[in-house]
Amino acid sequence: MTTPERPQRRAYRLAKPDQGDSPTGVPHLFKAAAANTAGRFDFITASFAPMTGPPLHLHLEQHDTLYILEGVLTVQVGDDIFDIGTGDFITVPPHVPHTFDNLHNGDQPVRAINLMTPGGHFEMFEEMAAVGAGPGLPEAIADAAARHGTIILGPPLRAAFGLR
Repeated sequence: MTTPERPQRRAYRLAKPDQGDSPTGVPHLFKAAAANTAGRFDFITASFAPMTGPPLHLHLEQHDTLYILEGVLTVQVGDDIFDIGTGDFITVPPHVPHTFDNLHNGDQPVRAINLMTPGGHFEMFEEMAAVGAGPGLPEAIADAAARHGTIILGPPLRAAFGLR
């Protein structure tokens, strides 16, 4: 029995320090995304400016994993709120509400590695960026996120704490 010929393709992904893709309007660099990992994962080098972070949300399928390279993030997982800093690691399984925000670093960003398994976050960010401005923006962004298995549940931590 003969094996069908497979087309030649590179079986690996190499991204140098300044290489990767950034979704429109997002300051993160996707070293690998679902499109080039057969959907298995997104590997992101993330930069969270002061007073930035996502709204409270959950993922229907994705594990959301963070490893802090530099700085401190305030994290909420379920009802627990705590800080994680350089060298700390956290992974949040699907269906668990969570968020995080850069609240303690003055004017410095928090740098982190974010691993999403399975992948698909790049496409979600692109769709959310395409929504545009207007009075229905929060609902349109929530709808775009939901189409990618992310359910927005509440405000970012900074808003929940009454900061900016």
